[in-house]
Amino acid sequence: MKAEYKEECRYANEIHEDTKDVLEKWMKRYAWDIPELDENIAAKLILTEMRKALSELEVKYCGGQCDTEPPSCKKE
Repeated sequence: MKAEYKEECRYANEIHEDTKDVLEKWMKRYAWDIPELDENIAAKLILTEMRKALSELEVKYCGGQCDTEPPSCKKE
């Protein structure tokens, strides 16, 4: 297995958690500025911006769309 795939297996959960943490960070920031925050609207706006950023990164690193699926990770 290529080293990059091993790293993906090793860090997949952390990447997921970090991504969720970014959303939560921005939800808190919106809540500081908007006391009557509608969390559903705020989440949709933040996720839209996150998708735009991911799309830009996919263009930069994948030529448009990253669709690499690593081999199945074995539990260690």
